[in-house]
Amino acid sequence: MTESAPDRPPFLAKLLVAGSGIMSLAVAITVPFLAIFLAREMDMAPTTIGLLIGSSVFFSIFAGFLGGTLSDIFGRTRVLLCSMLGVAMSFVGFYLGEHVALMFVFNATLALSTASFSPVGKALLSDLLPVGERVRWFSYQYLVANVGFAVGPLIGVYLGLSGGRTAFLVAAVAYGVYFVLLAGSLRTGRAVVAKPPERTEGTVLSRFLDSARAVATDRRLLCLIIAGLLLESVHLRISALLAQDLDMDFADGARILAIVMATNAITVVVFQLFASKFVMRRDPVTAIVVGGVLMFAGMAGFATATTTWHFVVAMVVFSVGETFIVPSEFAVIDRIAPEDRRGSYFGAQTFSQLGGFVGPYLGGLLLATWNGTVMFFGIGSLALLSAAFYLVVGRRVPGLMRPAPEKEAAGVSG
Repeated sequence: MTESAPDRPPFLAKLLVAGSGIMSLAVAITVPFLAIFLAREMDMAPTTIGLLIGSSVFFSIFAGFLGGTLSDIFGRTRVLLCSMLGVAMSFVGFYLGEHVALMFVFNATLALSTASFSPVGKALLSDLLPVGERVRWFSYQYLVANVGFAVGPLIGVYLGLSGGRTAFLVAAVAYGVYFVLLAGSLRTGRAVVAKPPERTEGTVLSRFLDSARAVATDRRLLCLIIAGLLLESVHLRISALLAQDLDMDFADGARILAIVMATNAITVVVFQLFASKFVMRRDPVTAIVVGGVLMFAGMAGFATATTTWHFVVAMVVFSVGETFIVPSEFAVIDRIAPEDRRGSYFGAQTFSQLGGFVGPYLGGLLLATWNGTVMFFGIGSLALLSAAFYLVVGRRVPGLMRPAPEKEAAGVSG
């Protein structure tokens, strides 16, 4: 299973990164406008729309672990290709579907498929690349995904696709093209892929349960998931926190929110490569701690902001912290994951996305009970608490708080 890593990044690694941009672009012209589509085309009530869209979070969380673990058993590329087919078919379903029940089904399969792809793609990048190069490529992947999410809605609006059925057909075609490229590269041998680990004992179910037990009993991983959940509570749904405060305290809150969120996208794109170089020179735990402090500083800026420019400056600080954190979290998981359970560990990391529920809910309580200042300081303090978690785990896990070696062999799990 283990082969010498080539001097140049494998073609498949480049294809995975490029594909992240293609897929995020396809998702960005559809999912942000899903509520509009369901209201216009399906005549759904707001409560039904909220239930349908909200339910995808729970599918995504469990699908990440399921997909990652199955990739350890059957191989990465099989799960990736199946996930891509699932997404494409879900988009076709939205395009053709006429009944509310079908919308729930296609939304579930879309969430399951997209959530399965992400951790498996991270695990395959780890398989393909030497340790010293992984943070850089995690950053590339994060960067192109953000570019796709930033320009996708604009393209959708410009082409008149927003909120219409045609957008789902375009997204399905984009996924289909990427599927052909990925499958073709594997077939022609442009990507060197080895067999999955030899773990033939027991049934698929018993091996899946074995992986689940291994993940559930790894205290290091559980602490990192808790720390990740705290960070996700701060930044995963920051737009929801800002929207509530701006709507209550500013007459032109919607305009300020649009400017601030555009600032977030631009800052992430501009600073991401710098952040990856910082991590490579130091270590991922230090990068996360720096990111957590910057994120808290940004939240403190939101808490005291009185003008649009105050919010913009605070978002720049907040977003720079985000660029340090996201690829570093993947790098930390990569370092503690056993080679034959790498998919399971990356999949388990998706449980931290529960912070996307915790942050807005807790923020809403603080806002309703006190005010926006208390909300931003209260939620922001979770970033500092998370940084403390990472420091504790980093000091107890050998090798976690030192830079990755520049050269190390990499294996490829097919």
